[in-house]
Amino acid sequence: MDLFKQEYEIIRKGEALLEEEIFSDEVGAKHYRALLRHYRKLFSQLRHLVKISDIQQNDLNHLNKQLVRLSQFDPLTGIPNRRRFEEELNREWRRHQRLGTPFSLIMIDIDHFKQYNDTYGHSAGDDCLRKVAQALSVAVNRPADFVARYGGEEFVCVLPQTDGQGAVAVGQRLCDMVSLLAIPHAGSSIGKYVSISLGVATLACPTADHAIQDIITAADACLYNAKESGRNRLDSVSL
Repeated sequence: MDLFKQEYEIIRKGEALLEEEIFSDEVGAKHYRALLRHYRKLFSQLRHLVKISDIQQNDLNHLNKQLVRLSQFDPLTGIPNRRRFEEELNREWRRHQRLGTPFSLIMIDIDHFKQYNDTYGHSAGDDCLRKVAQALSVAVNRPADFVARYGGEEFVCVLPQTDGQGAVAVGQRLCDMVSLLAIPHAGSSIGKYVSISLGVATLACPTADHAIQDIITAADACLYNAKESGRNRLDSVSL
């Protein structure tokens, strides 16, 4: 650091003055020598404190990054949590209102997840959630597409600039990816493996007349219809 270089230079000059014997008496030289030793000691302590401060700052930065991750990501599945979903949804919603482009949302629910936990235990249930979460994340490949854990066994997928046909295609891919996991589900009444139900809602042209809750409510209603219709399927609507 420049500050330390300056301090080193002051000490060096002080020592040079002592060697040049500029003091007329030994008392003055002794006093100056004592001051110089004291200054060197204080300088050493300052360097030590600065070093500790740097270490603490690095630790603080690391902790801050961890706190940000904890606040935005689901600790069980590792994917974004509901809070992060709401932030992304609001940002994308405002952007698409300005642009007037299609906007889609998919609500996803693991079929008969309670029965899965009852059959295999909560530890296996957690493992199932992790696998499904990763499969859903892999199924969306555009940078702006976004999958998050909504709560419990429910997930959500934000699809900016995606029309109804494209959203249904993504929804089907989500179903296929979960099916490929082939996670046994002896407690399911609709098949041998874990499956999902989906509600797909699309707003063709978001405007100021539409509220963000409209598309959430529509996707949730479609999810309810898919579950009532037998599960392991998707239901869709265009607003």
